[in-house]
Amino acid sequence: MKLIKKPSLASLKKWKIFEHIPDDELKQIHSKIESCHYDHEESIIHENSIGDHIYILASGKVRIEKQVRENESEVLGFYDEVGGLFGEMALLEDKPRSAGMIADSDCEVLAVSKEDFLELVHSVPLFTLSVAKNISQFLRDTDERLINKLRKENDELRHMNYRLQETQEELIGKERLSLIGRMASTILHDMKNPMSTIGGYAQLIKMKKHSGDQLAKYADIIAKQVIQFTTMTQDLLSFAQGGEQMRLRSVQMAGYLQECCDSLILKFEERGVSFVRDLKFEGEVRIDNGRFFRVMENIANNALDVLDETGTFTVHSMEVETGIRIVLEDDGFGMSDEVRENAFKEFYTHGKRKGTGLGLAIVKRIVDEHDGIINIESVEGVGTKFIIDLPAIGYNLLPKSKHQIPIPFEGN
Repeated sequence: MKLIKKPSLASLKKWKIFEHIPDDELKQIHSKIESCHYDHEESIIHENSIGDHIYILASGKVRIEKQVRENESEVLGFYDEVGGLFGEMALLEDKPRSAGMIADSDCEVLAVSKEDFLELVHSVPLFTLSVAKNISQFLRDTDERLINKLRKENDELRHMNYRLQETQEELIGKERLSLIGRMASTILHDMKNPMSTIGGYAQLIKMKKHSGDQLAKYADIIAKQVIQFTTMTQDLLSFAQGGEQMRLRSVQMAGYLQECCDSLILKFEERGVSFVRDLKFEGEVRIDNGRFFRVMENIANNALDVLDETGTFTVHSMEVETGIRIVLEDDGFGMSDEVRENAFKEFYTHGKRKGTGLGLAIVKRIVDEHDGIINIESVEGVGTKFIIDLPAIGYNLLPKSKHQIPIPFEGN
């Protein structure tokens, strides 16, 4: 920085900050100013320095910078209004400079010391008014810049969020397609057995060379294979469709569980397996009747895979603190710790020769959608218990599922 000749009074009069100040008062101001020259990239104001001068830009352009990290600064803006005031905020507030001012080109600047400025405030009221107007305009301009910056950043964040959602949906879609692909491969392989059996026995029936008893036996085998085929297809559809919308109704659980047991018992009777009901809960629960029956059916089918004529399957219901507990129990050969820990994973068949490995995964998802909790207790050689807790009306075990669409119970 070097001192240079002051501009003339006539030159000052052309500047907006001085245009309404009488000549005699302008002379007082002229006597207090110093005219300085700053070379390009020379610092005019150092960040965090004490505010001891106020500046008026006579020519050139000033860059405003703020340090964000060690040896790294962010450019906040530029100032090139001839006759414009800067550096006044720290001087008025008696605080360190909040940002640095650097000559972005060769600059000429008028400087007034803090003491002279305070003297002019008292002796030249119109100068004080001009300074106040300049500060007001600066604050408005700053607000506008900040608002525009926030709008731009908000638009960028909105766009980034949109792209993140698109990417997330794309990844979820790819993962689901991958899962469905693996599942379809497994199911198509497993479907060969029932389809081959159906085809073979259908051909025998078509030949018309067998007695009525033999034909009935063949038809029974075909019917069982169709059931197996249907179950596998149902697993595929349930998993591929993802979380279906829940249609919740207020249900008296004693009657509902009796109906579920009535629907399931035939399978057990055909196999000679004992089916026991121990239903003690009398309250109401909001459930999707059809989807929750799928829970009961899948667990029952799982039990049938491990039970023989000496086995027993028991359905318990009882009241617990927050609702109903349903326990589906068999006295089969139980699960190892490894099987129990992985039972609800998709495609986990734990060595079974039939099935998709989705039955219990679907059970877990449906229970979750009912805001319920399901656990397994099992001891090898003793048996297995599936323990389901559902909230009674007025209670919640878990946050509500986004798939639920409550439907009032008819007659309420």
